[in-house]
Amino acid sequence: MWESELQNWENILPAFKAYRDEFRNIYHLRNIGSVLHWDMEIGIPSDGLAERGDQLSFLSGLAHKSFIGESFRSLAEKAREENSRTDLPGKSLRERELNLLFKDLDRSSCLPISWVEEFSKVTSQAHSIWVDARKKNDASSFLPILQKIVDLVFQKADYFGYSTEAYDALLDEYEPEAKAADLEVLFADLRKSLVPLIAKAKDADFPFQGNFPIDSQIPFNKSLPVLLGLPESGFRLDSSAHPFSTSLGSFDKRITTRYEESDPLSSVYSVLHETGHALYEAGISLIAGGPSPLKDSVSLGVHESQSRLWENQVGRSKEFWEGIYPLFLKNLGISESSLPFPKLYSFVNRSKPSLIRVEADQITYNLHVILRFQIERAIFKKELVLKDLSGAWKDGMRSLLGVDVTDDSKGFLQDVHWSGGAFGYFPTYSLGNIYAAQLYSAFLKQNPKFKDELKNRETSSLLNWLRKHVHSKGRSLEAKELIRQATGEEPNSKYLVEYLDSKIKEQEAI
Repeated sequence: MWESELQNWENILPAFKAYRDEFRNIYHLRNIGSVLHWDMEIGIPSDGLAERGDQLSFLSGLAHKSFIGESFRSLAEKAREENSRTDLPGKSLRERELNLLFKDLDRSSCLPISWVEEFSKVTSQAHSIWVDARKKNDASSFLPILQKIVDLVFQKADYFGYSTEAYDALLDEYEPEAKAADLEVLFADLRKSLVPLIAKAKDADFPFQGNFPIDSQIPFNKSLPVLLGLPESGFRLDSSAHPFSTSLGSFDKRITTRYEESDPLSSVYSVLHETGHALYEAGISLIAGGPSPLKDSVSLGVHESQSRLWENQVGRSKEFWEGIYPLFLKNLGISESSLPFPKLYSFVNRSKPSLIRVEADQITYNLHVILRFQIERAIFKKELVLKDLSGAWKDGMRSLLGVDVTDDSKGFLQDVHWSGGAFGYFPTYSLGNIYAAQLYSAFLKQNPKFKDELKNRETSSLLNWLRKHVHSKGRSLEAKELIRQATGEEPNSKYLVEYLDSKIKEQEAI
């Protein structure tokens, strides 16, 4: 594995060691900020929100100053000069690492510290405003601070610079080298392939009767990350308004889900999705050496591929449910006669256009992403103003999915991303779906017995394959090259379309 080439560098490359030591300090600052943000999302008293915003603003500013400061850049330049003079093993990887570092440095240096502090403060305030607006279906209370965020993000795009359109500068932050014009073509082709699939997809009756208290759902949900391969001592599961996963350190992964008493599957699939993210972060943490620019995810499209693969290709498979079905019934106190396996499994793979992205079926899901891509791009091309956002959302949902949005809490207020200023993030969800299907197909060709293993709740062969071909690569490869090496093909949507078509045929046979 590539990281073995770096095992002895600390003893013979003092300048490189000094740069890495300071990078570790910055890494710690960022993780401390993640702890504060995690706490804000899952349990801070409402009276503490204002001061928490100040705390996060201060900490993000401190981390930013440390990263872009002359002292750290000088250490990095000395490390680069030292590496250029040596022919020691791992030279090309150190060169890749330092090239990534200076790209990150140049990008971050474009942002004034005052902007970083203001952005952190505004988005911290926006989160609680979004939570309250969503709960009360009060878009008017959220739009003013959303406008502040959009204005700040426009400034960020200008600071980064772009030769095409502002949205490209935002995309590059999440999916390096991605271009809006290319995504428009990709998504148009994907939409064209999905239309006939959606037309023949099968809905299923809701299988649950009565309510299931949250306390009865938690034990089963806590067992799922362990089943997929997260060590029980290395993660924590909580609830939040919007499910998320975050890494607070190399061996401290946090997952949240959202519970519905009437539908226990809602929380299950959030847990599977967020566990996929945590597994990727945990796999990256196993790379030898301390924190570094190489020891990170290559792109959010690849990151999302890991969550979607476990959520869909594994989590909606017949074999997976054959393995966990008895445990699911036992934990929720449901009899087999009241919830027969075919009825449950048919519902797991149902397809019907719906309002909520995180609850959308895997066939219609990408249309939710395409809508968000279209709206974000329109905002940053100055073709859509925020006062018209609600109407644009409703028109888009009607056009793409044929559903009517009844209120804004089920419309543009449903996602947390914009309250955090994460414009350019949404397209990575569909890229993740494309990568996930292609990776899983390649894995099955090499491991044809895996589906039998799944029936026995055994997932280690898949996790080990992903660690070898995806997690252990960190940022040593670009996203497209990583997929190419792992699968032997250029990234393409062929396998996603084939997979979705196979699920429709499977439903027809039930």
